[in-house]
Amino acid sequence: MLLGFHPRSQSPSLVLTLEILLNSSSLRPGRTLAARSRATPSSPSPLRRFKIPSELPPSPQALNFRRLTSRVIELTRRRQLRQILKEIEEAKKRHGKLSTVVMNAVMEACVHCGDVDSAIRIFEEMAKSQSSDIDDISYAILLKGLGEARRIDEAFQILESVENGTAVGSPKLSPRLIYGLLNALLEAGDMRRANGLVAHYRLVLNQEGDQVLLYNLLMKGYLKTDFPQGALTIRDEILRQGLKPDKITYNTLVFACVKSGDLDAAFQLIAEMKEEAQKANSNEFFPDAVTYTTLLKGLGDKKDLLSLQEIVVEMKSLCDLYIDRTAYTANC
Repeated sequence: MLLGFHPRSQSPSLVLTLEILLNSSSLRPGRTLAARSRATPSSPSPLRRFKIPSELPPSPQALNFRRLTSRVIELTRRRQLRQILKEIEEAKKRHGKLSTVVMNAVMEACVHCGDVDSAIRIFEEMAKSQSSDIDDISYAILLKGLGEARRIDEAFQILESVENGTAVGSPKLSPRLIYGLLNALLEAGDMRRANGLVAHYRLVLNQEGDQVLLYNLLMKGYLKTDFPQGALTIRDEILRQGLKPDKITYNTLVFACVKSGDLDAAFQLIAEMKEEAQKANSNEFFPDAVTYTTLLKGLGDKKDLLSLQEIVVEMKSLCDLYIDRTAYTANC
């Protein structure tokens, strides 16, 4: 295909025009009036069997943008940010305006490679030049990048502008925006700001429906700190709210107890899991390989070989439990 040549698909009006022309007796040579009268008026035209697609195929430009986005993702995995920025500049010269999906992929590449300044520059370029439309994903990527770079004040300023309706592009305050920053805070173990963020935007975060998921994230954040026992306070909050902990909740709590060296509390939680499974007559809450492996690691650290052997025997007695290499080496 020649560069710059874009073939056009047939429009419905063109098909209709052709059909009228084919069915028109005055334009068919060699047919008499009698022949025309013998023709079946209801005989379908060949074009009647032609089905016009409900959706037109993507334009060549859209296909180019898809290939460009895939290319950006591929280079992001290799952490070749300089090459991404170079190819994007070349694409701008060829195509002019790039799609929002492409530019969001470039922003994600900047954040993934730890260059939040480049992500901010691209975001501001999108906002000022209107070369691409800024959407919720653009804001979520930028907030995540600012959080990972520990530029928390800037991230909160952006959230406040979104909340006040003064942000460029008029994005809607949604859980997606907040979770990007929240995850970054939890990964850094900044529980003070994480709890403050959740307290301020709790109504928005609750739109997701699964409140236990939010509490599980907060508990995992405590595991990044020097005070893993803080996860137990989150469990108390779950119970106060009348919510029911799930298996992820229990496994996170067991890990917190093991990390803090409180194996008695870990055994108590596992006993509670078994009791809940028995009440529900389901394996939903029953300890799994993650639970036992975490406990084995704690017993190995404590050099409690007798308890460790008892747990291994219990694991082998469970037909639905697969013991992998991680479990066998947990006590090494």
